[in-house]
Amino acid sequence: MFQKSRVPLYLQVARLMRHKIENGDWPYGEQIPTLDELEREYKVSRITLRGALDQLEAVGIVKRTRGLGTFVAKDLSEQRWFKLASSMDELVRTVADLKIRLLPLQGDASQPLAPAFNFGLAGPAYERLRRVHYHNEEPYCLIEIHLDKKIFDSDPQGFSSAPVVPQLAARKDVKIAHAKQVMRITVSDEDTAAHLDIGVGDPIADVCRVFLDERMQIIYYAHIQYPAQMIQIETDLLRC
Repeated sequence: MFQKSRVPLYLQVARLMRHKIENGDWPYGEQIPTLDELEREYKVSRITLRGALDQLEAVGIVKRTRGLGTFVAKDLSEQRWFKLASSMDELVRTVADLKIRLLPLQGDASQPLAPAFNFGLAGPAYERLRRVHYHNEEPYCLIEIHLDKKIFDSDPQGFSSAPVVPQLAARKDVKIAHAKQVMRITVSDEDTAAHLDIGVGDPIADVCRVFLDERMQIIYYAHIQYPAQMIQIETDLLRC
């Protein structure tokens, strides 16, 4: 089973252990199985098991106490709190109360917008914003935004200090005629992992989101990366 992946063996085991905690098989505050029991379950060496536990302990998921054993130190059962929005109203409600931390821009701040998909027409100028959004003091997404320059200049402080989507939705002078998003599942690189407090190579949901005006011109474009373990997707298959 483990040989089919290029991910280091200890990281594969760590992910399997984390899955047990997320599912409640190893409840918060309870002791996890001993090394002897883990060795029989996963059929790997103790060195690999210790490496996996080191990884989980480094991010505060387990805590090892000499002479007592290893205990689950973080409740992951409610971690999939974020429902990826399938409507504008749902999106506004989800992001309205998030806290943000601004990040320095990478590369040329004036570089033109180059969407990953053929969403619409690029406008003449955009303000770039790069930041991390937080939920309950934990980073939940890394986001880079291109916002129409005229719209940004109308309230630079507001757009720089709070989530952009609720502000755009509330503006009577901004007409959002079309809104689309595309999600892909990929893995984190070093930069994304550092900002989201996850491991390099951990699965992430990579989302491109765009708002268009009536001329099919892009007024808002966002590239967003979420830790995959926080995402839940619900779809009404009969909704028109």
